[in-house]
Amino acid sequence: MGHGHHHHGHSHAPAAHGAVSPEAARLMKLATLASVVMASILVLAKLVAWWKSDSLAVLSSLTDSFFDLLSSALNMVAVRYALKPADDEHKFGHTSIEDIAGLSQCAFISASMFIIILQSVERLANPQPLMHESWGMGVSILGMVMTIVLVTYQSYVARKTGSLVIAADRLHYAGDIAFNIGVFAALYASSRFGWTWADPVTALVIASLIVWSSRSIGIRAYNNLMDHEMPNSEKEKILAALKNFPGIKGHHNLKTRYSGIKPFIQLHAEIDARLGFRDVHHTIDALEKKLQEIFPGADVIIHADPIEPPTVPTRAYDA
Repeated sequence: MGHGHHHHGHSHAPAAHGAVSPEAARLMKLATLASVVMASILVLAKLVAWWKSDSLAVLSSLTDSFFDLLSSALNMVAVRYALKPADDEHKFGHTSIEDIAGLSQCAFISASMFIIILQSVERLANPQPLMHESWGMGVSILGMVMTIVLVTYQSYVARKTGSLVIAADRLHYAGDIAFNIGVFAALYASSRFGWTWADPVTALVIASLIVWSSRSIGIRAYNNLMDHEMPNSEKEKILAALKNFPGIKGHHNLKTRYSGIKPFIQLHAEIDARLGFRDVHHTIDALEKKLQEIFPGADVIIHADPIEPPTVPTRAYDA
């Protein structure tokens, strides 16, 4: 239903998003594909290592990689969807899907880590020796190397495109690097010194860290979905641009929000009532351009309000 009109060529896609060039779109798709492929390999490798070693640290690492795989797959879909141009049924584009992905990802990760924390506490109460630690140690080294390569690439893409999805994806892989080091250390301590507690303690620490680090994405995505105003530091830039703008005597009703990475800015600009329509139009256009320079790809709507010039300039007016 309703797919009939999606066929009108994707040639005009970049114009619809303003900020996302075909090059950036390609990079974003590649980055999500790379993380899906890598997470798949790591899930299989860690599954074998956990099977052999019965280590909780490896299990927590496996669970994390499994969720990396799920959320990267979700992100792969989300990026493709967010890059669709606005169509007849979604006039504002498809950028909110980024926030929905970020929020569900946050919920996934927290739930799975909570389960690992419970298991670790249980294992601390009933210690068990591990077996075949070398398997787990080998896989954690493999995981470390692959993850470093992926995170480096994702950082590059996130910097070039400003994509929230890629930044979210990168965040939990960056945590994985520390994770793999921890798993390696726990298994080494366990096999070398017989420290049975090293494994569950490592699993506890890392699960807690992951829950903590995923909260920032959850908060940002939630705010975007609730049409929260822009951060003050960014609003200041808008106010600074308005302050000395030629022809603009004042403004009111400024509204801002983000949808994914796309900024939306609306305001009423106060302009001298004696000016001709052409001049007013020109002023408003110039202001829109100025705001789009500060926020590339922004959707800017400005409403002009006429104000009568005062007969005698008063202090209040100058302020």
